Amino acid sequence: MMKKIAISGLFLLMLSGCAAKEDPALVAAANAPLVCEGKSQCDLYWQKAQAWLATHSAWKIQTANDTVINTYNPAPNAATLGYQLVKNPMGGDRYEIIVQTSCGNMFGCIPSAPQQTAALKSYVKS
Repeated sequence: MMKKIAISGLFLLMLSGCAAKEDPALVAAANAPLVCEGKSQCDLYWQKAQAWLATHSAWKIQTANDTVINTYNPAPNAATLGYQLVKNPMGGDRYEIIVQTSCGNMFGCIPSAPQQTAALKSYVKS
């Protein structure tokens, strides 16, 4: 019995070592709001977001309109991200572009959601 507990504990310890630790600055960049103001800036941000998805997502864009951009969902066990972007009105001419990701692999996706979200936001603002 003690041997089983010890083996289980060792297994859990090994698994915890596999968990990726994200750089705090990267996570902060991924979580920072992406806000545009005015029609010209918001149109440009939205077009750049769609272009980034078209070139960086493993999944094709399923829906793209003035409010939502969706890729197809990841296949089961796929280690690549699916995306949903929503242009959320904040009042006046201000909008927040909300980025949501999904991963079909229980062990995570490569690159990670924070890496890709930060890259998308950086590209859109450049």
